[in-house]
Amino acid sequence: MNLNLTKLTNIFFVTLFILFSYFTAGFCQDDIYLSLSGSNASRSGIGLADFVPVNGTFEEMETAKDFRDVLENDLILSRHFNVATANTSYKFDMKSHFSYWAQKNVSVILTGEVSVVELTKLIITVKMYDVDSRQLIWEDKYNNTTVNYRIVAHQISDEIVKRFTGEVGIATSKIAFSNNNTKYKEIYVIDYDGYNLRRITKDNGINILPKWVPHTNQIIYTTYLYNNPDLFLVDITKNKRKALSTIQGLNAPTSFAPNGKTMVATLSRGNFPNLYLLDSNGVVLRRLTEGKYIDTSPSFSPSGKEITFISDRAGYPQVYIMDIDGVNLRRLTSKGPCDTPVWSPKGDKIVFTMKADRFYDIFIYDLPKAKLFRLTEAQGNNESPVWSADGRFIAFSSTRSGKSEIYIMGVDGSGIRKLADIPGSSFTPAWSN
Repeated sequence: MNLNLTKLTNIFFVTLFILFSYFTAGFCQDDIYLSLSGSNASRSGIGLADFVPVNGTFEEMETAKDFRDVLENDLILSRHFNVATANTSYKFDMKSHFSYWAQKNVSVILTGEVSVVELTKLIITVKMYDVDSRQLIWEDKYNNTTVNYRIVAHQISDEIVKRFTGEVGIATSKIAFSNNNTKYKEIYVIDYDGYNLRRITKDNGINILPKWVPHTNQIIYTTYLYNNPDLFLVDITKNKRKALSTIQGLNAPTSFAPNGKTMVATLSRGNFPNLYLLDSNGVVLRRLTEGKYIDTSPSFSPSGKEITFISDRAGYPQVYIMDIDGVNLRRLTSKGPCDTPVWSPKGDKIVFTMKADRFYDIFIYDLPKAKLFRLTEAQGNNESPVWSADGRFIAFSSTRSGKSEIYIMGVDGSGIRKLADIPGSSFTPAWSN
């Protein structure tokens, strides 16, 4: 049953200030879904020994310790490993202390050397030894001209994850979000482990709904800089930005195709908000939906052949799916209201928010099993879930502490941790790949 214009308008603004919706819970014919499983028992054991300061300077000793701490944290957060550490007051000779590490139930040992050259260049050599054979099985050298040991630790962690699992790690990834600490809403970026918080916009206005352009350091977001919800793109490395879509009316938010060449955005163009396909420069290629409905929050499937979105055409916000050419429309959900669905990178799950009882909570729809799983419950409002690039973690906003903050949890809802203690309230995280 269609709603009248007033009710549609109200829903539109509620949807906008909830920070838009992505809904999905269904089976996609064009995607191949895989079921993967794992447990703590299957984690590999890694021994983390000291990294030796080459010249023995104070700077090298401090850097070596700090570097190892970050690497240890990365390996633990990956959930791929059980990490054992050595007593740092005892210097290990790798040739004579393998028995110590064997008792720690580890299969490999990590160690290496740290050199700081004239306080301007960092050189870290990492070595991996097999405990059983006592042989060196991997060695590599990393250089950093900014003496940024955190970046090098993240890079090494990702390489270790790749060598053990065949998949790229997420330690070098970043999370963008909107925050109101300045009394306005600005876009911020932070490392996945909660360090290196950086403010991106300084408009003293409303900047919301950040999205990463795939495999770049660029973010697209909605801004009211010119008193209209426009679509802007910012390069966080070059600190440059440009307008992509400034059509009068709503321009927000987008979902990029996996190749980053096209995107789907919600544009109102003086009428009802519908979905449009745009190129990467914001040029409209074609209209995807049409009607007296509010269609928002598109999300691409991993194949790039389909999108899901929210529409009130059923009378209240529900999840729909259709082919990228705008045909084969079908409704996926029957409960609600739902919000912010996102396809997992592997295509086997969809995470979204649904109001259950008094609060919004995070749910996952398992596509191969055609089952719904609840991840959060009765701890404030939990909204805007997004996947890590490896599909093993979910970032989301939650009011469980009394204000909206960003949290990260495993795909099964376990191990929830606050991203960082950030002043103000934080909303709508977006995770880079």
